[in-house]
Amino acid sequence: MTSSNSTNYNSDLVRDIFGDLGIDKTRLPSSGLTGAGVPSFVAEWLLDKIVPGSGALTQAELEKVSTFVSKAFPRKDDANIIKFKLTQGDIHKLIALLQVRVKLEQGKGVIPDPLAQIPVLNMNNCAISTDLIERHEMLLRQGVWGKISLGMLPDGTPEVIDFDPFQCSNIDFDAYANYRAQFNAHAWRDLMFCSMGYNPEHSSYTQDAKTWILARLLPLVEPNYHAMELAPKGTGKSYVFENISSKVVVVSGGKVTPSQLFINGRNKEIGLLGRHDVVVLDEVQSLTFEDPDEIIGPLKSYLASGRYNRAGFADISSDCSLMMLANIELDANLQPKNSYNLITDLPEFFGETAFLDRFAGIIPGWEIPKFTRNMAASQVGLKMDFFGEALLGLRRDNRYAAYAQNHTKFGETATIRDQNAILKTSSGFLKILYPHLELTLMDYENDCLRPACKIRQFIRDSEYYLDDEYKQLGREILVEAV
Repeated sequence: MTSSNSTNYNSDLVRDIFGDLGIDKTRLPSSGLTGAGVPSFVAEWLLDKIVPGSGALTQAELEKVSTFVSKAFPRKDDANIIKFKLTQGDIHKLIALLQVRVKLEQGKGVIPDPLAQIPVLNMNNCAISTDLIERHEMLLRQGVWGKISLGMLPDGTPEVIDFDPFQCSNIDFDAYANYRAQFNAHAWRDLMFCSMGYNPEHSSYTQDAKTWILARLLPLVEPNYHAMELAPKGTGKSYVFENISSKVVVVSGGKVTPSQLFINGRNKEIGLLGRHDVVVLDEVQSLTFEDPDEIIGPLKSYLASGRYNRAGFADISSDCSLMMLANIELDANLQPKNSYNLITDLPEFFGETAFLDRFAGIIPGWEIPKFTRNMAASQVGLKMDFFGEALLGLRRDNRYAAYAQNHTKFGETATIRDQNAILKTSSGFLKILYPHLELTLMDYENDCLRPACKIRQFIRDSEYYLDDEYKQLGREILVEAV
């Protein structure tokens, strides 16, 4: 691994250029908000509103935050208390995730009203006006965090009477590109790294380790980007996905059903792949599918085409990326025990090369050091809500794919899927590291193409071991920057 050659991190430069879009990353860990179940993209926004400043929170600031949390953030067992207050004519205000669903039922003869859901309170049938929904259409997709004002209708139905969203939604991408132009390549890389919550100046984070951590952002910036990360426990695989945006959802271990992923056959509600920008399946090594045949077939189709269906339903198109995270065992040299076939310990269906080939690649999480408390960011980075929206907003910009296409040449050993995967990964690294598209060919080769090739090569290595067809092509994928 190469060592990091970044200069000292310049928090003042970040403040000067990004202004109030930046935040001292020591604020959040000292606040206790994440322990209260508040994701970072909400918590950082709140901290800057309630107790703006820098450095760890003072005792007075902690008390102010604690008082705010106790009043504004409900616990699951607060539901009956809140309902009682509503019956007494109170208007209750709280901060939580709000979602809206429209359940269609055949044969009823009436158009159903939309229903609001507040998951933290397990309240699933709240009335909400169409005016609020039209103003905040994301409520119909992933849901939105914000300040909810609850009342009660005469018939006893809880009603969302007002909603003030927290999440950043409007990004000026020309300004974002101009911001990037004021940083050199190392300083920008470290800003991205810090914004994720990691300390770019920690000695354990080599240049290569930073690259693989930044690779976790690829499914955010690239639509229909499907990949895996294999790593030992403790490297923080799921952290950024859990904290960057409500458009990203993490499903941890256990059983996954066709209704959950695709579409609910009973109420026709679209599943996770149709509602989110990124779906993350964590603890994949222990994952089981309910009705595997009903999942693997549609999933293979989706990974290849961005469309899926279930019997009796029309095709559903989505640009959602699918990320799979799994723990693997390492040997005494901290390398995978089964380096020739990294998917050995994953569920059996991964061993089908037609399924495996549809993934863009494998992020080598074993090259990322285990996370310790002093490896958390202590500098000024971008607020997580702005950071997440900026990354997700780059998904549909085709200039990066065109750059990769024009500056990449493949050898005869590269299949069409190899080529598409490497180009997609290279495009993603361009969006993360060079959003202004000002770079040299050497920059592209070192920072984008090489890591993209390595990520894909891990797929080829397993295919080479599993299927004689790939032995005819040769083991190494040959690519060069042109």
